[in-house]
Amino acid sequence: MQPLGGKTDKGQGQKKRFWRRNSQADEGQRAGVALSMSYSWQGAGQSPGRKPVRPHTRWVEGMPRVWRVAAAGFMAAVFVYGLSAGGYLGRSADFAARKMSAIMVAAGFSVNRVTIEGQKRVGDPDIMRALGLDRSVSTFGFDTAAAQRRLEKLPLIRRARVMRLLPSQLHVVIEERTPYAIWQHKSALHLVDQDGAVLEKLTQGNHSGLPLVVGAGAAKNARDLLDELARWPRVKAKVQAAIRVADRRWNLKLVNGMEIRLPEGDPARALKKIAQMDATYKILSGDAVAVDLRVPGRVTIRLGDAAGARRDSAHTVPAKKNRRSG
Repeated sequence: MQPLGGKTDKGQGQKKRFWRRNSQADEGQRAGVALSMSYSWQGAGQSPGRKPVRPHTRWVEGMPRVWRVAAAGFMAAVFVYGLSAGGYLGRSADFAARKMSAIMVAAGFSVNRVTIEGQKRVGDPDIMRALGLDRSVSTFGFDTAAAQRRLEKLPLIRRARVMRLLPSQLHVVIEERTPYAIWQHKSALHLVDQDGAVLEKLTQGNHSGLPLVVGAGAAKNARDLLDELARWPRVKAKVQAAIRVADRRWNLKLVNGMEIRLPEGDPARALKKIAQMDATYKILSGDAVAVDLRVPGRVTIRLGDAAGARRDSAHTVPAKKNRRSG
């Protein structure tokens, strides 16, 4: 223990006194005290104020700076990944968010009023369920984007927007889907909009003002046909239903039972032809039971049995009477 003997400066007096209080122990204990103090106590041979270099840090100091930065970054990434994989980050963030929301609610920023704009057919309970209001969530913490997506999943809503009106109000603006036609599929009736989206299943009620489309694919393709029919109101007024055939073309069933078979391609030209023939020959009010326009440039008209019999009788030449010789 030679470094502790002899004269020392005032800065080493405290260390010397500490050693002297333990100097009554045997030599093994003295050695233990000296070892435990070796990192903080400086002997006479060391420069004052300079810490000794620890053996296990020499390889770090010899490493290039870029490597040390990369190693530190790698260790930090591993640490963050471990916290994330263990769920600690998510739980901490959720806990902090709940605490902050509780503070805001206590301060008066809780949603206690909802105003709705554009509502006609959608019920209040459907809107409130889609909003998913929670008294524990503050106005600031309410997820307006998620509420908007839930609202737009409702069949009757085309678009929605949710806005915060501080301190405690939500304002909801919705654009509802407009009933466009009645779609009959497998004996079931559905109310659809112009895009073919099913709004609701019809169980009762009168929707006689809406056109009827029938068959698979009729709801999705009805808009083009019905918009074209609107150009010819005299023809549209006589149509009872539009029937989709093999999801490729249309047949029009008229109120008087006549059937108009439209072509797969360019049904607009066929409808124009029908309107011209009706204006000239009143074909839609005659004895025909079917008008076939599926072949381009040709119109085939099929008459009913009674009309065919009258036609045959009109073209029959009466037999001449035999004259008696006088």
